[in-house]
Amino acid sequence: MDIRELPDLTPTQVVELVDALLSNADTLLATALTVLEQGQVPLARSLSILGMEESGKAIAVHERRVQMTRAPDGEPFRCEALDRLWGSHHRKLEKVHDFLVEELYWFGTEPSDPTVNAAYLGTIRTWSKKQDRLKMRGFYVELSKSGEVMAPTDVVDEATLFDVISRVHQIGWQLRLGEHIEGKRQDEQEAGTPPVTNDDMGLFDRTLDATDDPELTRIMREVEEQMRRGTPGVPLNNAAYRFNPPGVDRSAFRNLDKPGYEAETRELIRLRESFDRDQCPKAD
Repeated sequence: MDIRELPDLTPTQVVELVDALLSNADTLLATALTVLEQGQVPLARSLSILGMEESGKAIAVHERRVQMTRAPDGEPFRCEALDRLWGSHHRKLEKVHDFLVEELYWFGTEPSDPTVNAAYLGTIRTWSKKQDRLKMRGFYVELSKSGEVMAPTDVVDEATLFDVISRVHQIGWQLRLGEHIEGKRQDEQEAGTPPVTNDDMGLFDRTLDATDDPELTRIMREVEEQMRRGTPGVPLNNAAYRFNPPGVDRSAFRNLDKPGYEAETRELIRLRESFDRDQCPKAD
């Protein structure tokens, strides 16, 4: 199969693309949850696979944006990896699977549950191998090889479907957290680390004085010297693709209710409601 070469994208187009992908993924997944509650399991699965494919594209664009500040200056944003993923249903679902396995931007207050993870991740892995057949089975009536009618209602796996959709529905929020995390890393790389003052070195020096291990003393002396010198900043390559361009609004709630930020908006509202409940005086 011929692989379509994507057009190169400007920094503004990259931002617009991610917003559009996450907004569409959220719409598809929200619709999947709605029809699942109505008992239409096959249709819900088909919609969720479409939503995951959009999420997979958004993850790939995010990862390429992270790579750009380390790529040679002037390198195009489009690359062969993006080209291959864009036309491959399998690669999109695999991207979602791998993103959820790695949990680079996990945001839960408690560690994730490996047992639960294994269940829904296994389902996604199965779907990635049969994506076209499973996706279409939710929309169409088909015939088996022996001529038996296979209606969409014949496909039932409700037990895991709700959890899969719920997990994937959070990818938009995780990616927005990832933008903040990666943006901060980029800022720190560019700014470097200022030298530590003598006052700030007080505790370190007292610890060093109490050490009688020669090897540990040598290592700590090297660390002390580095801290006193500081670390010079390193310029970002292709800096126009960075997550925090100069002058950008960095207020915490600047993107509430904007397209592409639906998952983030839901989570921030949930966190605020949880905070308000914790602040309410408890009845005796």
